Amino acid sequence: MLPTVEELQQMYEAEITLADREGLADLDSVEIDREKPPEDRIRSYLEQVHNPFLAKAGDYILKFRYADCQEDMEDRLAEYVEKMARIRC
Repeated sequence: MLPTVEELQQMYEAEITLADREGLADLDSVEIDREKPPEDRIRSYLEQVHNPFLAKAGDYILKFRYADCQEDMEDRLAEYVEKMARIRC
């Protein structure tokens, strides 16, 4: 069952410093079938991680924030690399 809007809001507001490390899904164990339609992949991800805003990767706890904008991750990384290149020159 997918979380409600209210449940997603609570997950979004969760404090990383209060997160129960043992209760978080490890992203290394998440498996997504890329052959399935996007809706099924999203559902599978949510079912595996339980909280799409908090997860762990090995020893690290990660908090995700999603921006409502036109740029994607590739655009942001390119912008970052360009900025770093200017700083080092």
